[in-house]
Amino acid sequence: MLVYGKQLREEMKEGIKQQAAQLPIKLAIVKIGDDKASQAYVNSLVNFGQEVGIPVVTVCLEKHITQAEAEQAIRELNQDPDITGIMVQKPLPGHINDNTLIQTVDYHKDVEGLHYYNLGRLLANDPGVCPSTPKAIMTMLKANKVDLTGKKVTIVGRSTIVGSPLAVMMTAQHATVTLCHSRTRNLEQETRAADIVVAAVGKPWFITADMVSEGCIIMDAGINVDESGSIRGDVHPKAAARASIASAVPGGIGVITVAELFDNLLILASQPSRN
Repeated sequence: MLVYGKQLREEMKEGIKQQAAQLPIKLAIVKIGDDKASQAYVNSLVNFGQEVGIPVVTVCLEKHITQAEAEQAIRELNQDPDITGIMVQKPLPGHINDNTLIQTVDYHKDVEGLHYYNLGRLLANDPGVCPSTPKAIMTMLKANKVDLTGKKVTIVGRSTIVGSPLAVMMTAQHATVTLCHSRTRNLEQETRAADIVVAAVGKPWFITADMVSEGCIIMDAGINVDESGSIRGDVHPKAAARASIASAVPGGIGVITVAELFDNLLILASQPSRN
């Protein structure tokens, strides 16, 4: 059964709108270059901000900007008292060091939850901001009444944006998590043995029907655009058809992710330690 995120997003949107009306909040998105898919996501954030009454400003930097210049742009946003949260839109040009740029963001304004300080808090199970895609996956599982206690979870993809933080979050909910990656041996054995498979590898239809067991739960965090402009997830439709619950692509995890980012913004706005 395919499950969608639209209703969850709408419920979250209403709550965010009510809270935002009581707090001075502004989101800044730093975008380098003119990647079209990247711009589409930025547009979705701007539109969501308009719907909930939160200003979103986009700082557009030239593709050939230097690392030092990009870091300086971040520092200026760090010092701007009107900016609540800062997001670095990816992908970035190859000459820009992604991680160094993200670590330049003041952790009080790290809306993506990717600064070492916030990742450390996540590891310690302290409350705070967490990466929005893992949050969206956890929200969808909870909405579909999936109890993680004792479940065997296989996550395919170990990025700091999805796989690694999700493994920590699921472990905190008493799941037994196997984190797989490009060098995992016998990947099919790991995925077939799982009660829950999370696909976050960034390759269209990577998870095939023979890699999952009948009746499992599948969370597909992949959004891949093919040559014709169609969106495909990391999970093949025949694999999703074997699941008792499978998140749709498009319309699943990605829909909730935007709302989770703004939920992070509210968390930053309510923290007494922010600048």
